Amino acid sequence: MVPKNAKRGHFFGTPLRLYATLLLLCSLTALLLYLFVLGIRSPQRGPYLQSVAPDSVWVVWDTTAVSHGQVEFGTTRALGQTVHERRETRHHELQLPGVQPYTVYYYRVDGGRIASFRSAAASDQTTFRFAIYGDSREGAWTHRMIVSQILKARPDFVIHTGDLVEFGDCEVCWDEFFRIAAPVLRSSPFYPTLGNHEDDQSPFAETAYFDIFHLPGIERWYAFDYGNAHFISLKADGYPANVYYPVQEQMDWLEQELANNDKPWLFVYFHLSVFTSTGEEFLETGLRQRLVPLFERYGVDAVFMGHKHGYERVVVNGITYITTAGGGATLYDLQQPETGSQAAARAYHFTLIDISGDRLHGQAVDRFGKVIDAFELNAGQWGLRP
Repeated sequence: MVPKNAKRGHFFGTPLRLYATLLLLCSLTALLLYLFVLGIRSPQRGPYLQSVAPDSVWVVWDTTAVSHGQVEFGTTRALGQTVHERRETRHHELQLPGVQPYTVYYYRVDGGRIASFRSAAASDQTTFRFAIYGDSREGAWTHRMIVSQILKARPDFVIHTGDLVEFGDCEVCWDEFFRIAAPVLRSSPFYPTLGNHEDDQSPFAETAYFDIFHLPGIERWYAFDYGNAHFISLKADGYPANVYYPVQEQMDWLEQELANNDKPWLFVYFHLSVFTSTGEEFLETGLRQRLVPLFERYGVDAVFMGHKHGYERVVVNGITYITTAGGGATLYDLQQPETGSQAAARAYHFTLIDISGDRLHGQAVDRFGKVIDAFELNAGQWGLRP
């Protein structure tokens, strides 16, 4: 029974407004505490998968506050294995040891959502799939569409041919890239190469690229094996200033990599194009003069490039050159057809490659899922290797 002396708008003599205010303050306090804890434990970027091998993979992620990171993983959603960091940090990197080749693993970081990936194929594995795209840059909406199509294809790993972001020193740009690409990055190991927009060694900016990614070797150029294929990533981004072709150190390393290859498939990828129908540049000429003779001498099967926004497949002296630079940046117009051009399109797209023994099936897929080019290759089909 309400006391006789209780006034309208009061609860046992206490104003209802006061109770409402106290309840609101308690709710806000609880929410802020939750967000604080979530900010410590939830990834700001990632998780993303780096430097996958038949027996290990690196899981990388960032948090807004320092913490001891951990990754739980296993071959079922029950997980079962855990690795921990020894020190507190915002940028987390943990290697998952003892994984089996070409096996699906489930994992989660810091108790978050469970994701999955496939470990790398060993040398006796002759079937696998990978995707390549490039020049995502400022095209956020289109980039989302490309990521959606790549996700449907479920590649074992993804290569990016450079110009991931508009400005390499822009943290907001990198944040946007990771928000958009997150569905692919947490499920497919990611191998980027430097583009000119990453501003490597630019006198005007300091790129975040090398702090973000954990790639094999010295990272500016690197190589890795996957199944029955050897992949080589080159630094051909136009930096340092006025040096638009690989420096001799890289050229010496490249020739050794090519000469030592014992895999049936041999692929090279980098940013600046050497054969396209979107206009000749002196950058293109210099690279072509330096690189193509080596590619022909050692029988490279295919070269994947970016920079010239759009898609083109060119065959020159038995080597297939694919410009796959339709990840989001403004498209270029096609001009004078390049000698040897087999297909070209002013289209946003990615390229999907299926390896089956000594056969390769490739297709370029646009942002709506339509196949705009398809082709077949045989490993070493031109007989150019020593």
